[in-house]
Amino acid sequence: MADVAGWATPGPFALVVFILELLCVWELAALPAAIYFARRVRPDYLRDAVSVEEVLISQLQAAAVVLPAAVLAGVTVRASVAFAGALWLIPATCVLFAVVAGVLRFAPVIVNLVADVRPLARPELARRLDALASRARVTVSGVGEWATSGEESVTALVTGVGRHTRVLLSSEIVRHWADDEVVVVVAHELAHHVYRDIWRTVALDVGILLAALVSADAAVRYAGPFIGVAGPGDLAALPLMACAVLVIWLSSAPLRFAQSRRQERRADVFALAMTDGAEAFGSAIRRLGARHLAEERPSALTRWLSYRHPSVAERLALAEAYRRIKPAR
Repeated sequence: MADVAGWATPGPFALVVFILELLCVWELAALPAAIYFARRVRPDYLRDAVSVEEVLISQLQAAAVVLPAAVLAGVTVRASVAFAGALWLIPATCVLFAVVAGVLRFAPVIVNLVADVRPLARPELARRLDALASRARVTVSGVGEWATSGEESVTALVTGVGRHTRVLLSSEIVRHWADDEVVVVVAHELAHHVYRDIWRTVALDVGILLAALVSADAAVRYAGPFIGVAGPGDLAALPLMACAVLVIWLSSAPLRFAQSRRQERRADVFALAMTDGAEAFGSAIRRLGARHLAEERPSALTRWLSYRHPSVAERLALAEAYRRIKPAR
């Protein structure tokens, strides 16, 4: 099944069924840990309790999001093998990059389809955010409220690129945060667009993805004969390839997190300079730290292995340093 005939024999339906079976096995394996966290760990830190039914619904929703991506990846790999043979890595990487670019460009449309987005009911705040975006030279098509239940991790984000860029605020910060706090958080998000951090992240991720696909191809070619896998075009090769990709992706986490922390630190500096709001910045960081149960002073190893943002202590220290030098400006 490694050649073009192999692509036609099992057919797209067999591919989808095979990936669905793998995804079901994965979700079932993860379910006990999810239930334990929701029933035993979460109540110790958060006010509300989560039922088993809610955990199951959450797992199903996650699977519904992952399934199309997994099917797309599987179809891309098998089609690339069928049409490019040993050079399948090139078209596969190009297709996946094009998909990521498309998602970024039309993210506001996607969000509108899957989320409850409504007009912002705070006209003065909307005016300030429009003025902020104008000063940052980021074209924004609008500001909206993302209706959330309060448990989602999102607080504020700027979605899309170019004329499709849009500012979205979670219901929690629209209802409970002061204008100055919202403005400084949005300024931070705008900085990622000013410095083109999204594309920098995509470039790094695509490079890592290419390395992961090379590793997957090598794993199939060298280990495949020992487990009865004919080649990268074989359906049975998908689990082995997925494992190889996962190993490379997890191994690259410190590099990806280091890039993210650098970008977040630069965005913090940008937000302070744009808003002159050290007090609001410090207040917002404390709110976010409390909400996400973030450790204020994690160890260097913890930051290196798992932190996408600077620690709470580092960000508060930055605000304090800005407050001290502000009179000298």
